[in-house]
Amino acid sequence: MNTPLLKRATSVTLLKKPAIKSSELPTLLQRISTLLYEGYTFGHSIEMLLPYHIKQYEPVQQEISSILRGGGSATQVFQLLRLDRQYLVSIELAEVTGKLSEAIALVAKQLVFQQQAKTKLLKIISYPLILFSFLIVLFIGFRTYFLPNMSTVITSRVHSESSASIQWSTFFLHMPDYIIAVGIVLSIVLSLVVYQIRKKRIDLQLHLLFRIPLIGLFWRLFLTRQFARHLGNLLLAGFSLQKAFDHLKTQQHQKQIAYIAGTLQERILIGDSLERAVEIVGFFYPKFEHFIAHGEASGLLGRELILYCELLDEKLQKIIERMLAIIQPLLFVIIAICVIAAYLSILIPMYDVIDFI
Repeated sequence: MNTPLLKRATSVTLLKKPAIKSSELPTLLQRISTLLYEGYTFGHSIEMLLPYHIKQYEPVQQEISSILRGGGSATQVFQLLRLDRQYLVSIELAEVTGKLSEAIALVAKQLVFQQQAKTKLLKIISYPLILFSFLIVLFIGFRTYFLPNMSTVITSRVHSESSASIQWSTFFLHMPDYIIAVGIVLSIVLSLVVYQIRKKRIDLQLHLLFRIPLIGLFWRLFLTRQFARHLGNLLLAGFSLQKAFDHLKTQQHQKQIAYIAGTLQERILIGDSLERAVEIVGFFYPKFEHFIAHGEASGLLGRELILYCELLDEKLQKIIERMLAIIQPLLFVIIAICVIAAYLSILIPMYDVIDFI
């Protein structure tokens, strides 16, 4: 691969805003895949389609033409268009195997599912967030008008500067503040954890991620799914296992996949089978080694890896759907807590007033 061109494409990607909207990218990829299948070249396909997906396409078209004229790859073009790194690996390996059209179609399908999940998430959280915002305004109104007046009435009756009921009412009327504060703290902690993990070496990143409950299992599934697809496609294209590992460990888009491929290759070079190497390394989703053993025994390892990847795709989609199904009830529980706090903030001082009457 032409390293100077790759660096130039990377610098353009980092310095400029995204050339294409994320919502337009799946459609563009689907159409490019169709044109490639019909016999168009990649350069002609993207030149034909770019004006329909980008308003001010001329500067982007010039950058793409410059990359392709200089011997650049489709991977560099998609890197310029801000395609996610995990998909860039699929595109880069597809250029090696000669199945670029199929890989682009698969990436488009994955992007469509990703966008559908985001849209569903927005629909799920939009109503609870609007309701929560209304409650915040209501609580501010209570704290501004109701609480001072009630505090004046109670303290004048008992001739005391403070009352337990007023203190409890103040606590309950600040419930949204506490929830927001907890959310901000959790977000900051999570951001710091992610930042610290990214600074570590790849092997330490993997060990730290795998030790986190739930996230560790999810990350094993994600990496196993990616690794199985990449290795399976290379084997189906006729590459030997060693050549396939060479391609995986030299790609620069997913460093964790590159590290895993290098580690497995080292185990195989000292005499371990792929099944044994996967079991010893231990970076994969449970029972992955059983599929590999069956594939090695049948001589259809590449096909069985793709089959296993499809099973993990279905499992990942079900996990995401379950997570989305949990989010809305959880948000409504938080809103219910705020509503109960609002009722208590009114009722508790009222009991003191009734006692005075």
